Amino acid sequence: MNGSRFHETFPATAFLLLLNLSFFVLELIENVKLQGTLEIAVLFSVHSDVTTLLGSLRPLEVQQGEYWRLISATFLHAGVIHLLFNTMVLADLGRICEPLVSSWKFVVIYGASALGGSLASILNAPHPLRSSVGASGALCGLIGMLLVYSIRERHPEIRDSLVRWIIWLAVISFLFRGIIDHAAHIGGFLVGGAFGFTVRDYLHSSAAARWRYPGYVVAALGVVCLGFALWNYFALR
Repeated sequence: MNGSRFHETFPATAFLLLLNLSFFVLELIENVKLQGTLEIAVLFSVHSDVTTLLGSLRPLEVQQGEYWRLISATFLHAGVIHLLFNTMVLADLGRICEPLVSSWKFVVIYGASALGGSLASILNAPHPLRSSVGASGALCGLIGMLLVYSIRERHPEIRDSLVRWIIWLAVISFLFRGIIDHAAHIGGFLVGGAFGFTVRDYLHSSAAARWRYPGYVVAALGVVCLGFALWNYFALR
């Protein structure tokens, strides 16, 4: 696959990758302003004040009405390594999932899984100030969708390929042990798995078209949530 044409073949995946990268650039800029320099520690950890400013998921703020954090948090990352792992997996999964379900349905599944992961995280949060960020809930949703689909449609090769993503989860859990939000993983996985029951081997144009308007709604809600995150960042920085 010609890398320069990735955005044409997988437009939804490319746009999601761009959003993740763009918000991490803001994280780095604000982290440098806060710390006074770009430290090696940013490989593993961005200052919590930075992620809170840009929309990390904290039960206290959500309870106070900042519901946009349920989505904005899924476009933030704890450090460079966290971002690299998640973007690599998103690019890998997007190549499989987006052509399988259509771009608009992909957006719906990704957004719903991200929301499901965030809600599960909030419900399981041990402390109202606990902060959570990352796209892994949404990515687990894509994995759940593929798993259910591969079992229903009898595709053992897809099931076998899931091993590398399970390894990804294990590596992330090891590198960020103690701060991994397992509830978000489970919540996203269950939501994505439910969508797996709607996926068939052959994608008809009429079926794909039905997901266009739900896709518009999910995309619009995502833009609103990220807009609130940017407003919070520029208003309070």
